[in-house]
Amino acid sequence: MSSITTSTITDAFLVTGKVALVTGGGSGIGREAALVLAAAGARVVATDVNEAGLAETRARSEEQETPIATHTLDVSDPVAVSRVVDDAVAEYGHLDILVNAAGVMIMRNALDVTPDELERVLRINVGGTFYACQAAGRVMRPGGSIINLTSSIIDRTSPGRITYAMSKGAVVQATRTFALELAPAGIRVNSIAPGWVETGMTDQHWTDTDGTVDHDKRAAYVEMMASASPLGVVGTTRDIALAVLQLASGAGSFVTGQVVRINGGSFMA
Repeated sequence: MSSITTSTITDAFLVTGKVALVTGGGSGIGREAALVLAAAGARVVATDVNEAGLAETRARSEEQETPIATHTLDVSDPVAVSRVVDDAVAEYGHLDILVNAAGVMIMRNALDVTPDELERVLRINVGGTFYACQAAGRVMRPGGSIINLTSSIIDRTSPGRITYAMSKGAVVQATRTFALELAPAGIRVNSIAPGWVETGMTDQHWTDTDGTVDHDKRAAYVEMMASASPLGVVGTTRDIALAVLQLASGAGSFVTGQVVRINGGSFMA
């Protein structure tokens, strides 16, 4: 066995020459994952339904001198998902990494959820993840890695989040099944369950109906979420993106079929 050096450790986390597709890359964890993968050497394709968000991701990637390609994509459309995967392979020759970060949350008590609301959350969070895993799994070369974003809500839910909790529980089971079925092809599949991280999805907790941010409400909410962690902190999108990098790189080569909990100890399983 070769000796351990700073170079060998660094190399284990690099993804130089690999091609990565990131859904939900127009904001939040998806954007940060795309930027981190690009900084670590990957050629990244970021997708989202939000064109303005993708433009911001592209601008930030150019600032860090690791340009990211972007494509508008509705992950609930299986034909569109397959087309983006095929286009990435046609453009770059192969696909090595898939990060499924696209998702939505609807806050509604269980008895008040409408059929349309339920269908929308499941169509995007579950269907979108499934379609991308399926399309990528068909073309990904050995050594590939699929990372699905789930949530700490799989361990303990709360009122108003039933559709989100259902969808993220389904993502965990999909991850395990894809991990089993794609293992013979040398493809690893894992999920990351972040603790509370401030993203555009969380803005609804302190934004008034007119779009005004209530800064006092925000500060109180962040403090409340931090108190759930033994460390007394909340997470950042960078915390989650670095976990994505580990699973995507050689540093995660012995990990598959797992739920990696990055939550500051808020939930321990």
